[in-house]
Amino acid sequence: MAHNKIVFTDYYYPDIEQEKKILSALDGAELVDCTKLVSGGVKDEDRVLEYAADADALIVQFAKITGKVIKGLKKCRIISRYAIGVDTIDVEAAREKGIIVSNVPDYCVEEVSDTAMAHILNCVRKVTRAHDLLHEGAWAYAKIKPIRRFADLTIGLVAFGHIARRVAEKLRPFGNQILACDPYFSDKARYPWVDFLSMDEVLRRSDVISIHAPLTKDTYHLIDRTRLSMVRKGTIVVNTSRGGLIDEAALAEAIDEGRVLAAGLDVLEFADEDYGKSILTKYPDRVFITPHMGWYSEEAILDLQRKTAMNVFEMLTNGKPVYQV
Repeated sequence: MAHNKIVFTDYYYPDIEQEKKILSALDGAELVDCTKLVSGGVKDEDRVLEYAADADALIVQFAKITGKVIKGLKKCRIISRYAIGVDTIDVEAAREKGIIVSNVPDYCVEEVSDTAMAHILNCVRKVTRAHDLLHEGAWAYAKIKPIRRFADLTIGLVAFGHIARRVAEKLRPFGNQILACDPYFSDKARYPWVDFLSMDEVLRRSDVISIHAPLTKDTYHLIDRTRLSMVRKGTIVVNTSRGGLIDEAALAEAIDEGRVLAAGLDVLEFADEDYGKSILTKYPDRVFITPHMGWYSEEAILDLQRKTAMNVFEMLTNGKPVYQV
């Protein structure tokens, strides 16, 4: 009988009963839940290898799966992450060793696109600012001026993956002109109501810029001082993707100079628990920050857990996961 050792390095869900049910159907399934062995699971290189060196599959959330870890994996066939992004995994090292890396690119498309829409509308209509003024006893119409008609604004989408496409679809009934840039998206004929331009043109022509790119070594600080110098005075910037895509010091400068009127951010360069360290927190009336919750709904969590497990099940059963990076 085949033996399939599957190691859960770490996760923060109440339980993994759904995953256990799926994976227990594998021949000779041995499920190792590191959160039951070490408080919080294992995340550093040596501890991961201590438990997973002989694993056939890894399921990870925040554990850093570095080149060193991958080199020490003796027979691993798949690393499946509870996420869309795989920036915690050395994908190139895995590929060189023949290990498949999988993610779940569609588990929270509705939630994150809704969050992007919420940030866009909040920044334009200044809902949070008006709420705060009211509770401070300082409400005055003059304090929220100016507000422009939303339908008249041009919205620019940086990248055009699953989430950005849903944002575009949700924007369409408002009547905005929608621009997008994505050198990897080829099915442009399906979106005749979106104008596809270069990134520089999108930045120059948009009133609102919503960022949806993955974080890689090539996209780190994609929105930097040079690119922020291109935007119109009074532009709104929204990021619900990854914090490292924006140079926060450069964004602070753009706010100080009036080139950026407001920002709606669900992600920052700091770890979630360290958001308070960001320079952008000094703009409570201009920068509206949510604590990386854009992915969340009860339904999304269940989808993520199920699909992460199905990636492993399909790989160990049929040689190909549902999703592959």
